[in-house]
Amino acid sequence: MKRLLFLLLLAALTLPAARAQRRPVSTILQLTDSLQRLMQKEHMPGLLLTLVAHDSVLFEGGLGLADVARKTPVTAHTRFRLGSITKSFVAVGLLQQVQLGRLSLQDEVRKLAPEVRIDNPWEATDPVRVVHLLEHTAGFDDMHLNHMYNVTATDPRGPAGLAVFEPELRCRWRPGERMSYSNPGYHLAGYLLEKASGQPYETYLAQHLLTPLGMADATFALRPATLPRLAQGYRFADGQYEPLTPWPIYAGAAGSLSASAADMTRWLQLFLHDLRLPDGQALLPPGTLAAIETAQTPLAARAGLPGGYGLANHAMSPKGKALFRGHTGAIDGFTSVFGYNRALGVGYALSNNGGGSFKALEKLIQEFLLRHAPAPAAPAAARLDTAALAPYLGHYAPAAPRQAMAGLSDYLTGDRQLVRRGGLLLLQPLIGEADTLLPTGPLTFRRPGQLLPSLALTHDRDGRRALVSPSGYALEASNTWWWLRPALFALAVLLIVSSSIAGLVWLILALRRQVPRGQVLPRLLPLLASLALVATIISFAHLVDNIWLNGTLRPVTVLVSLGPLVFAACLLAGLLLTLRRFRGFRSRVAVGYLLLTYAALGWLAFALAQYGWLSLRLWGV
Repeated sequence: MKRLLFLLLLAALTLPAARAQRRPVSTILQLTDSLQRLMQKEHMPGLLLTLVAHDSVLFEGGLGLADVARKTPVTAHTRFRLGSITKSFVAVGLLQQVQLGRLSLQDEVRKLAPEVRIDNPWEATDPVRVVHLLEHTAGFDDMHLNHMYNVTATDPRGPAGLAVFEPELRCRWRPGERMSYSNPGYHLAGYLLEKASGQPYETYLAQHLLTPLGMADATFALRPATLPRLAQGYRFADGQYEPLTPWPIYAGAAGSLSASAADMTRWLQLFLHDLRLPDGQALLPPGTLAAIETAQTPLAARAGLPGGYGLANHAMSPKGKALFRGHTGAIDGFTSVFGYNRALGVGYALSNNGGGSFKALEKLIQEFLLRHAPAPAAPAAARLDTAALAPYLGHYAPAAPRQAMAGLSDYLTGDRQLVRRGGLLLLQPLIGEADTLLPTGPLTFRRPGQLLPSLALTHDRDGRRALVSPSGYALEASNTWWWLRPALFALAVLLIVSSSIAGLVWLILALRRQVPRGQVLPRLLPLLASLALVATIISFAHLVDNIWLNGTLRPVTVLVSLGPLVFAACLLAGLLLTLRRFRGFRSRVAVGYLLLTYAALGWLAFALAQYGWLSLRLWGV
């Protein structure tokens, strides 16, 4: 009897799960119900959503709330801030100017806009070209923290607007080599569109894209706060939705678009109909969309990798049933994406006003749109070419950070090792599981489950070995001393903790007059340096959650800017004092420990300086 009751209970627990697994999402109602459950889980108040199949609009509208306090629902005409999806419009606008013969993608930017200052050490042989701006291969840094949101009352335009980004318009490597996402590069592309068309970029795009497409709600207004029907952006904190101010941005041509679901339906149909307008007229010549979807300049493309970032257009869902192309966007309080598959004639666009990741929603939408699509053929198996591979085995260091500051983490935590184990090729990080790379050719590879090659081994123009992907770039590193930087970083962290504890002990001893007066400061300065570094890290984390504070004179921006300098100054002063008073130390263990601490933390200060952390100024522009 007990066994029968146990079996009945087990059936009661497993049948609902089995029933749920047997019931795929096959209708719009089932899809929206599933999306709403995910929205609740991911803390998304509202969702812009449009789904298109061939000439049919499957769904055009929204889910949830545009304004939580007022209980305003999202409709087909609610505007959402779409951020970097703006770039797709700027790219199409520039291609219209190319068609009119006013510029070429291969034109040198310095000749089109000599008034814009670009620091390019390779100018004589490798100038920055228009196509480099559109494919993020100019080598520019991304926006600095104080150049993101414009908290002033004015919107600088033209050369004055580009002057804001002068520190970022510096080529960190040879143009046309590495893909590294740069909003300032697209702001410069928008300026070139203005020069070619003789109109502000938002005026041109409204007249030549938005109006012909019937995108009646869409706008490139820099100050969206006054727009009617604009969804309120939120972040979820402490169990509630906190409204965010819709601050304008400096790089308007890189991210100023606000649009509705009805607008994005028409944008998707443009791509599904090979850039033809609703009346059947071609917006751009046949073949242009294929060029938009094809990366031309980065080393990864030349090494045979498809799916890269073309002209504001990149591949998504590399492990899905079929590839989608499109663009994503993120701006404070909103994350967005549009994607389409021309072969299958399906597309989608979504944006949420909770600022969270849309990946779970996007995956569900893609699966729904592809529910009737045939399973893709398994990629052809290829044997590992050990002879071709052998010269490339070894260590590789990331060499294309989106922001120079962000490159510090790669520098400190070490390289990845490309190693062959039997018939497998592995890419092994210092910590974590290795990636298995499956050969698709002698020197091209894919990860398990991916449809297309996604990594390649090649050489750059300077003859260095390179491991490249459509959005990544790593150069050969030392196979002998690869462990040194991670080891020094681990030692520095250990000494930060131990010297802080030791400093507190020495402070107590000093107050009891058990430490000579001349030795108090050298013993305490590591503690002060560590406190400065910890204050910097805490303040920086606060700025990441409150990006709009950058550019304003606040205690938190001062701390992040001056903290690394105080850290370095304390270390330098402590080292000099320790050396000066070396003979006065009775304990050789204490003086040896201090010298080791100053040396290890001094190396960390050097790394901070190398990646720009000692030259920050986060107030003003």
